[in-house]
Amino acid sequence: MRNSMIYANGAALFLLLVFAMSGAQARAQNQTPANVGPVAPVGGWTDPATGLTWTKQDNGGNMNYWNDAKSFCANLKLGGYSDWRLPSFEELQSINDPRSASTMVYEGKSYPSGIKGGIILTGSMQWSATQDSSGAALLLYFPSGHRQAHLPDYPKAGRALCVRR
Repeated sequence: MRNSMIYANGAALFLLLVFAMSGAQARAQNQTPANVGPVAPVGGWTDPATGLTWTKQDNGGNMNYWNDAKSFCANLKLGGYSDWRLPSFEELQSINDPRSASTMVYEGKSYPSGIKGGIILTGSMQWSATQDSSGAALLLYFPSGHRQAHLPDYPKAGRALCVRR
């Protein structure tokens, strides 16, 4: 047990070092892929058009209720920041590009995701902080850019992608 913990900790440290070194090397060489924008200090992506910083990945699992998604982002502490929030529907739309070559990995399979900035999606439906006139919470289906509305207390398998200014 102790040996496996040492191995796991060593592997995690190795991956952290590789990630840090590759990011520093890319910045040193000023290599930024097209449509990606600057690398945020938290390992996320800052959209040059809006100045919003997005987490590099959604929460990674189903958030069946709108309030859970809002709470997840509001309680997120990442990169030394604690002002993360669930984005508005319009903010989600601003990073949606169904023509994007980006992919999403769901249950071990890759699918088109339709998202800018190299953000990693683990599910196609993302919750927004926006409610429509009936009180339903809006979700964005990234592969097509379509909107879905669900009552906040009605379960719907969506993910939480967090943003900050």
